[in-house]
Amino acid sequence: MSIRALDHVNIRTAELEATVSFFRDVLGMSVISPPGAPPGVRAAWVLDESGNAIVHIGAADIAYPTDDQAPFLARRGGGSVHHVAFRCENRAAVLDRLATHGVTVREMHVESIGLRQVFVHEPNGIFLELNFWESGRGLQAKSDSTADTAQVSTSLSEV
Repeated sequence: MSIRALDHVNIRTAELEATVSFFRDVLGMSVISPPGAPPGVRAAWVLDESGNAIVHIGAADIAYPTDDQAPFLARRGGGSVHHVAFRCENRAAVLDRLATHGVTVREMHVESIGLRQVFVHEPNGIFLELNFWESGRGLQAKSDSTADTAQVSTSLSEV
């Protein structure tokens, strides 16, 4: 078994319309109804440029198959999830769009790895990290499963 990538993030919210609007209007992402969903379902899928549904949004009051095992309690913020990061392009256009919509941003430049970051909160208080890698740069995890765990442990202790 191998985990190849993050498939999607699910946001259940009492602020469905504001959340959909944020991803569609502020971040400029495409939003569709979930394929196969019954008509009138209060949910949406947010697509990346490749058409992958990377964010699923559902109204807090709709039933999910896992609710009997892990009941959902609507609240602001991401609970134990600190943030969700997106790999992005065209930082200037994104900053202009955020400013147009009055979104407060915090920026950071991690020069040593060629990364510029923009941090925002979406309407539910979930912290979003918008990453803009400088040309030809970007971190790729080592795919070798025999990676030196001592080196990893040392690196983690420095964080």
